[in-house]
Amino acid sequence: MIEASKKEYEKIKAWGMLTSLDIKGCDIKKIEDPGVIKKWIIDLCELIDMKRFGEPTIIRFGAEKRVEGYSAFQLIETSAISGHFGIDEETGEGYGYIDIFSCKHFDPWKAAEFTKEAFGGNDYKINTIYRKASYQEKNEMKKGRAISVGIKKLLHDEESEYQHMQIFETDYFGKMMTLDGAIMLTEYDEFVYHEMVAHVPLIVHPNPKKILVIGGGDGGAVREIAKHGVEEIHMCEIDKMVVDASKKYFPKVSSALDDSRLKIFYEDGSKFIKEKKGYYDVILVDSTDPVGPAEPLFKEDFYKDLRDATKEDGIVVTQSESMFYHRDLLKSMAGFNKKLYPVYKYYHANVPTYPSGVIGFSFCSKKYEPLNFDEGRASKPKTEYYTPEIHKASFALPRFFKEHTGL
Repeated sequence: MIEASKKEYEKIKAWGMLTSLDIKGCDIKKIEDPGVIKKWIIDLCELIDMKRFGEPTIIRFGAEKRVEGYSAFQLIETSAISGHFGIDEETGEGYGYIDIFSCKHFDPWKAAEFTKEAFGGNDYKINTIYRKASYQEKNEMKKGRAISVGIKKLLHDEESEYQHMQIFETDYFGKMMTLDGAIMLTEYDEFVYHEMVAHVPLIVHPNPKKILVIGGGDGGAVREIAKHGVEEIHMCEIDKMVVDASKKYFPKVSSALDDSRLKIFYEDGSKFIKEKKGYYDVILVDSTDPVGPAEPLFKEDFYKDLRDATKEDGIVVTQSESMFYHRDLLKSMAGFNKKLYPVYKYYHANVPTYPSGVIGFSFCSKKYEPLNFDEGRASKPKTEYYTPEIHKASFALPRFFKEHTGL
């Protein structure tokens, strides 16, 4: 775990990090004892390998009841550790609000667990910011955007041969999965993306039987496909790590991964489809951003292979980024897809935790127009976001995007 986060720290060339801890349910005797606080500071500096300068400063403040308690400060090499310890007026529980600002990398989770134990806390919230980069989706940093998500705990940290995965418990969005620093899904809003990537093509196609999902290891797209009377579902996911973690941490999302109609292939999707000429009615590409293992999934050759892997009336729908942040990529994709498919359209949905809050999809069809569909069928799946009205509205595009892409 520590090595994976250290690689990220070094990759972005951060020159320091700030970890903020809110420790709840602390032992009141411990937070009221300056000796305990002093020992915690000294031991913490040793734990995270930080050189102290001078002794800890610990002062009691009591002029205002709301913030009555001990405040502490320790100068460390080019940085500092500070904190305030008191008793919550409403709950009567002890608390500690702590900032650890370092000039080098350290394991924030180890520091958090150590601090919780030192003061007898029962829970904590943690937020870590790398100086020069807060927690954000790295691919969008050059565009000057970042989404900051309040984190309670890191639940899982693993690196496969393909990517680095972290799963967090967040303050507001439930559990959240990230891959290589980009948010893949949160429990709060995952249903929007998964419903829109699956139901739009499955409703437009009059008789979908054989379905392929490329990527989608979290199982959300399969969950939505399983609501239809399809006969066969294939999922080609390059990284088994994602599937295993989703089953453990996202049971609602991955609930259909044991469906009897599903067969999982742990392979490279861009190679897998080359062997499936004319086999599928519908193919969904539920990919990450166009970097790393997903980069080939945004190229013209891949879309040719997708076309060839579908039947004569097949439909392909792919995750196609944000119209606000990926205009040139989408212009390029529109250019070659309009040549490859008789019908090419772009549609979109609102997902708060994705770049710009809007995610788009490429609708590539050999025969069927996306707005010609049976509204009765569209009303049958049990959904939270998708409706016949949303289906229609999602294909309405703003002028700036239509003019830029030629759609």
